[in-house]
Amino acid sequence: MVFATPYQTYIPLPFDSGEEHKDLEAVLSMVPIHIVTHASQLPKEFLFPSSKNHLIVGFDCEGVQLCHYGTLCIMQLAFLDAIYLVDVIQGGEKLMKACKPALESSFITKVIHDCKRDSEKYLCYGLTIMNNIMQALYFHFGIKLHNVMDTQIAYSLIEKQRGRRRSSDNPISFIALLAVPNYCGTI
Repeated sequence: MVFATPYQTYIPLPFDSGEEHKDLEAVLSMVPIHIVTHASQLPKEFLFPSSKNHLIVGFDCEGVQLCHYGTLCIMQLAFLDAIYLVDVIQGGEKLMKACKPALESSFITKVIHDCKRDSEKYLCYGLTIMNNIMQALYFHFGIKLHNVMDTQIAYSLIEKQRGRRRSSDNPISFIALLAVPNYCGTI
């Protein structure tokens, strides 16, 4: 299905600290969600990374048996002012080729939670170095993901430095991380 203009819907940004926020209007503002089937629907600063404009983007992928032989279906990109759901099935190779410079760029930090989830693990010094998302991007589109910040790994490393360890069999979920007052404390 093709839309004349990018499809949009709005969701409120969550905020619940028990106090009134200083910028209540910003907290109650809505975030547009764009369904992307063509590169022209993505922000130019994402498509054309530059050393003059460093970006931080929330990133995740969804698919069926996401790995070397599976299918990448949706790539989710969260910017400060909008969320983009990249329809990889509809946009195909052409859309992913347009995204390749951004995904490989060191000028765009891709923030993800639990990048190793559901992964076929290749261990090196205890860290997963290739996971299903990376496999899908590489084997299907030749994309080598760079400059990734995994919030779950960051949390584990900070906790380890503080002398607290969490079992690798029970990693912290994104929702649980948001509830930890020392880190996010937004829930």
